Amino acid sequence: MRVARLTHAQWLSTVKDLLKLDAAPTTLAQSFRADPSQSGFLFDNDARALSVDEALWGAYQRAAADLAGQVATDATKLGKLLPAGNTTDEARAKAFVESFGLRALRRPLSADEVETYLKLYREGPKAYPTMAAFQGGLRLVLEGFLQSPLFLYRVERSTQAAEGRVQLDAFEVASRLSYALWNSMPDDALFAAAREGLLAKREGVAAEARRMMADPRARGVVTAYHQAVFDVPRYASIRPNTTRFPNVTTKLAESAAKENALFVQDVVFGRKGRFTDLLTSRDTFVNDELARIYGLTGTFTADFVPVTLDGAQRRGVLTQVGFLASHATSIDPDPIHRGVFLSEHLLCQKIGAPPANIPALPAPNGRTNREVVTSHTEAPGTMCASCHATLINPLGFPFENFDAVGGYRTTDNGHPVDASSAPGIGGQKVSVKDALDLADALANTQAVHECYARHWVEFLSGRPAVAEDDALVARLGKLSQSGQLPIVDLVVEVVTGVGFVTRHPEELP
Repeated sequence: MRVARLTHAQWLSTVKDLLKLDAAPTTLAQSFRADPSQSGFLFDNDARALSVDEALWGAYQRAAADLAGQVATDATKLGKLLPAGNTTDEARAKAFVESFGLRALRRPLSADEVETYLKLYREGPKAYPTMAAFQGGLRLVLEGFLQSPLFLYRVERSTQAAEGRVQLDAFEVASRLSYALWNSMPDDALFAAAREGLLAKREGVAAEARRMMADPRARGVVTAYHQAVFDVPRYASIRPNTTRFPNVTTKLAESAAKENALFVQDVVFGRKGRFTDLLTSRDTFVNDELARIYGLTGTFTADFVPVTLDGAQRRGVLTQVGFLASHATSIDPDPIHRGVFLSEHLLCQKIGAPPANIPALPAPNGRTNREVVTSHTEAPGTMCASCHATLINPLGFPFENFDAVGGYRTTDNGHPVDASSAPGIGGQKVSVKDALDLADALANTQAVHECYARHWVEFLSGRPAVAEDDALVARLGKLSQSGQLPIVDLVVEVVTGVGFVTRHPEELP
């Protein structure tokens, strides 16, 4: 996308970094109207859905005025932004416009742009007559930058096409990198790399990407990606029946989300792990409540500690409490939604919307949960059978060993649990005996790794994947499935790809 508005999260982090604030101005952003989600897109950064209407524009204006006032009236805050070594107020203002403008618009300003902002500076004393002229002028300049469309949008001005692609200039590449990997503006080192021509070649982009992935700011981006892919926001809906599960507290949803975040961070950064590790690792983090559900012995507290789960029962994120309990009713496991999740999030196979007015599952009446779901959704001649019998249920039934809070079970309603299945994975039916088999099957299938890579392309680019991404996705999927591509390296491969550092000429207006 040639013009992409900052998401609200990007606006917050950018303002914090741009103004060198101690904390992001979250209170100001609370007045921003919520961004709409784009149907069929997992993430919240799809440029097609990010616009500025009258309500948001008014909120931006108020925020700009508030922030400019805070900085211009605080000598310490303003001092952090002023370049040293200038004597007259006019010279100081020009140096400020040039240095701050570079960071605000994420590229060097032209001479005409510098003069435009200096004119605004000269009007400042009229707008704020009770302030010292210099501070009043800079206050108006700050308001101007913070309201500029060139600040609120990431605008790519390059137009020269060669071999069917528009090569982005160095500052545009730097901006794409910073918002992909940090969700914020470039830092001084990235601006320097752009200025020195280091981003003109793949090696230079890769070097900066690796530096940025080692920065703590990348952890928030990696967490946000996996929260969307693993549907962690759904964990907030975990509300098990207290009669059936009396030892579960109201903090289970919070604990499950914390486990997922710690697990992902440990795999990606602590172990330099691969996508396969997310699907198969038995190492995770638990507090006392999760330890009870996992059946762990020993002493646990409210603090999270690393553990290794029973290999006969657990393997990877899909056998952790968060996924299992969030895809369950308050009483029973929910193989339907567990199967839909796997199809859409791990196999990139969209499931059509169900017909209207589907009746609820009937009472068990002595049957297992699997028997109830099978009879209700797979009866010959029903409108549901085609999807459920072939796509959904075979992916959900391997998790029948796990109850509505993710606890392990071998019986259901007095009957032995049947978790065997033959789901379609990568175009082939694969026989599995339970969730452990399924986790291994998913980890060994290139199509699953391609789906994971496709999600990364969409997330880092802020747009849906297109046909031209297929070759990259296939290559990354193959390398990932073969164990040759840790997640950090996969991310670097995406942001050094041709589709990331160039743009289609058809996107020109």
